[in-house]
Amino acid sequence: MYLLATYLRTRQSAFCALVLLASIAGAFGQSPPPNDDFANRIPVTGSSLIINGTLAGATYEDPVETANPPPNIEYMPSVPGGGSVWWTWTATQSTTVVIQAVRDNPAIDQVGEIAVYTGSNLNSLTLAAVNGFDVPGRYARFSASAGVSYQFRVWGTWGGPFTLKLTATNPPVFVKQPQDCVVSPHGSALFSSLATGPRPIYPLDRTASYQWSFNGVPIGGEIFPTLVIHNVSTNQAGGYSVIASNVGGITQSATAILTVTDTNPVPRLAALSPTNPALMNFSLIGEGGRWYEYESSQDLKTWGNRVWFQPSNATTVLSIPRLTPAHFVRSSLNSSTDVCVAQLKRMRDSCVIMAIEESLPAKHTVTLANLERFIPLDETGNLPHCPEGGIYSPPASILFDNPTCNIHGHGHAITDP
Repeated sequence: MYLLATYLRTRQSAFCALVLLASIAGAFGQSPPPNDDFANRIPVTGSSLIINGTLAGATYEDPVETANPPPNIEYMPSVPGGGSVWWTWTATQSTTVVIQAVRDNPAIDQVGEIAVYTGSNLNSLTLAAVNGFDVPGRYARFSASAGVSYQFRVWGTWGGPFTLKLTATNPPVFVKQPQDCVVSPHGSALFSSLATGPRPIYPLDRTASYQWSFNGVPIGGEIFPTLVIHNVSTNQAGGYSVIASNVGGITQSATAILTVTDTNPVPRLAALSPTNPALMNFSLIGEGGRWYEYESSQDLKTWGNRVWFQPSNATTVLSIPRLTPAHFVRSSLNSSTDVCVAQLKRMRDSCVIMAIEESLPAKHTVTLANLERFIPLDETGNLPHCPEGGIYSPPASILFDNPTCNIHGHGHAITDP
């Protein structure tokens, strides 16, 4: 039987209003999964295992929670419909358990969650952990006691396959590894990671502490989940990794390789024959996709008429109004744009990390002040600022929008996915 659910969970209570509808699964001849019901939950064992499941044909079944959830739980989906499936797992030792939730191509209108309970009666379960399924990297974390059985419930509206990865260990677990990065000279590189484990004593602290290294040598002050390198040069090419530590131990990440391309993005100008006495023609040789700026002068002392542009090819032919017969032009890489965009991306990644660690819903609002424990502050004790004086604004929703800079005319914006 298919149940349409409007679901709401807060820190203090759990409420579920159910409306009975006709069986959609039966109408289309789709058989429900074998673990569609709590009574038929599938036993799994081990301290490191992969669980493959599907919601295809699943019907909705919601437990009755008899105790308040842990204080860090804030995930509050409120979407009708979907299905749910169940597993049961018994801890062989007392340890921290992390369950990562993964599905392909998450979308805003296809949501769900992974929840962990104790108890053996559907009408009397205690919530131990919960997190969403809307972005890669979500996980549910709980402290398991030896001999206790835990019930895993996946609920979702996408009606397809998913994967759970269970790891029972006290040291941190990397749910996001730093990835290789390719940058041309004088650009900015961003590495991002996320590790989890036992929560610290103070809830406002990060789950894990971080220390980044370059070719095995610790980088001073880089103790956050993300690492940004500005004005990259060839001597910064190499391996970057991060150690995560907490009360349970330490874990080292995979090594990500920073490759600095063998190119020269510094612009070169060449005058071209005039085609119109009112115009000055010249070519700029640089790197397609990078941001450049050029400006004009009549005396090589006073410069103005600043223009920003992003060429699509290595050589660009430009025409500008001639000021006087003696008209000079100079050009440079707009490195401040690279810095600003890298900082915006770091803020974006930090928003996602915060949402995952604190089980916040996708459309949760965020302020820039919320990110202070994820990003190193500048010398004035504030978040890094736009080098050209732009004003940063937080994303409209924590996971599906980007932070912005109010300087848009010369590339101060995130344009990649």
